[in-house]
Amino acid sequence: MTLPLVAMLISSYFAAHALKSVTAQKVLKEEIAALEQEQERIRAVREGLDLHVGLLSKDHVDPDYLEELVRKNLGFTHPDEIVIPDKK
Repeated sequence: MTLPLVAMLISSYFAAHALKSVTAQKVLKEEIAALEQEQERIRAVREGLDLHVGLLSKDHVDPDYLEELVRKNLGFTHPDEIVIPDKK
């Protein structure tokens, strides 16, 4: 009589842990998917930054990009230009 009861308790114990394991695995898969999306977003940002750094390398500075930076950061304009301020 005690042997079937012990076997049932052991089976219940392992069944409960298997259910927790399946749930944890699902949560981990969702977390992995979210982190992979974040990794792709960061990779895209890094590629953009690498491009901008390449345009301002020591060996060769892209004049168009330099002009864009000067205009954006310092607010320089040509006398014949009309500036429409951004409402940020």
